[in-house]
Amino acid sequence: MNRKYLIIITAIAGAIWLQSCTEKTPEKVEKNVQYVSGKDEVTYLKIGNEITDTVQATLKANLMKAMENGGPQNALRFCNAQAMELTAMYSQKYGTDVKRVSDKNRNPNNAPTEKELAVLDDFKKMLKAGEPLSAKVAIDADGKKHYYAPIFTGGPCLTCHGNPKNMQPELVSVIDSLYPTDKAKGYALDELRGIWSVKFKNS
Repeated sequence: MNRKYLIIITAIAGAIWLQSCTEKTPEKVEKNVQYVSGKDEVTYLKIGNEITDTVQATLKANLMKAMENGGPQNALRFCNAQAMELTAMYSQKYGTDVKRVSDKNRNPNNAPTEKELAVLDDFKKMLKAGEPLSAKVAIDADGKKHYYAPIFTGGPCLTCHGNPKNMQPELVSVIDSLYPTDKAKGYALDELRGIWSVKFKNS
């Protein structure tokens, strides 16, 4: 073979070999939750705060009315029958998916998704590190924005979510009857109980 052609062929083969070594498929690295900042964060924090404040105020007003009309047991029955309907109503009104979720949920329908659980874990890590918690905005693989905010136990919450030893036996009985898989007892004051999760469908 002509020496000139041999050199060319050798050079081409070497280039192909080098390319095969350097062009490896990049390792796929994914963050559990991709939080956003800047203009999108400001915009969706404002909207998310307005939505959750409105839903929370409505739930609280109805819950207190039920409590006044029949005590904690009646309030529990309201939560069991109507709380999910109210959040669904506001979801439709705002064109979003509004939820309250917890890893220690009372209603199985309030169980977190994998992404929501990751956010909840992030909040727990921040608390453990002594960092202040505030609402966050994230984006999913489809470009949809999500709003997440912590939910803490206030004093009235402990009536139905506190230490069972400090709760009325009749109330514990109603809880266990309405929610056979309940995991939402045993909380202390100002403890992280779950998160608000708002998905903006048209974002």
